[in-house]
Amino acid sequence: MSLMDKKEYITKLATFLIGTKTTMPVDSLALLLNWNGYTTEYGTPYQGKRGTYTLVKATYDWLVKNGRKMEADNVAQAFPKPDGSYAYR
Repeated sequence: MSLMDKKEYITKLATFLIGTKTTMPVDSLALLLNWNGYTTEYGTPYQGKRGTYTLVKATYDWLVKNGRKMEADNVAQAFPKPDGSYAYR
């Protein structure tokens, strides 16, 4: 089985979340990433901490760079920090 790129997975998940007017904490995102077979660049499971936030920010930046601003905004809104601020900052 071939995995979808992590950034595309996060993009599709964010679009679904925004479409249902929900958000997801990054610790839950980490659980989903791990469950679906995704690992960090080091080959380790996501912990829902700094590395997961880094991935959310990298996904946001990648989408903006590729002219996909609306999807980038979905990512920013779908995975907020515990204080409600955007994880991409």
